[in-house]
Amino acid sequence: MELTSAFVLHHRPFRETSLLVDALTRDHGRVSLVARGMRQQKKRQSHVLQLFQPLWISWYGYSELHTLGQAEASESAFRLIGKASLCGLYLNELLVRLLPIQESEPVIYDAYYQALQSLQQNENEQVVLRLFEKRLLAELGYGLVLRHEAGSLTPIEDNGLYRYLPDSGPQRQLNAGKEPSVSGRSLRQLDEEDGFDETSLKEIKIMMRTVINYYLGGKPLHSRQLFAGLNQSK
Repeated sequence: MELTSAFVLHHRPFRETSLLVDALTRDHGRVSLVARGMRQQKKRQSHVLQLFQPLWISWYGYSELHTLGQAEASESAFRLIGKASLCGLYLNELLVRLLPIQESEPVIYDAYYQALQSLQQNENEQVVLRLFEKRLLAELGYGLVLRHEAGSLTPIEDNGLYRYLPDSGPQRQLNAGKEPSVSGRSLRQLDEEDGFDETSLKEIKIMMRTVINYYLGGKPLHSRQLFAGLNQSK
């Protein structure tokens, strides 16, 4: 097949000399590939299948597990340092866990590219992650309800307090309870993608974690454990 733009999301050893690669492509979505002999090449020189490296790749084969053909860098790799690197790993893990195989997702590809650019430029990491999560969920058909209450057309109010139900939307709470809540003001800021502050980012982070956990079936993300370890070490 012709070369297509791609990023490696994850790779792991396969047999004696090969790698199993999960890649995000602009034209074909997520694809699973066998990179034959790549581990031998890695011993001799740094191979091109690195995380956050924009690529041109091709593959062949007709099963869900293809064989990598060509792979070459299309531009310089994104340099993510420190916490930005962990954020990139989180984005990669989300895509591996949530994206179906071989369904074209150009909007998600572009959102991922934009997120890597923002992380490299040291933009607010929490804003970058929340906006990527929002766009990813929308493109997968799980778009967030942010302008009205769940199951009604009652508008969200800035001074209102809400519990977000992943399968239906925000539910008004008269009093703060044990369940995590989010203010109407924070929901509006997420809808407008502007005006975030420390309070709203904290509320939105908790809300998005609840929503994403729902679609992951409650299975933990390894990258979140890395974040937790980093915070504990400080």
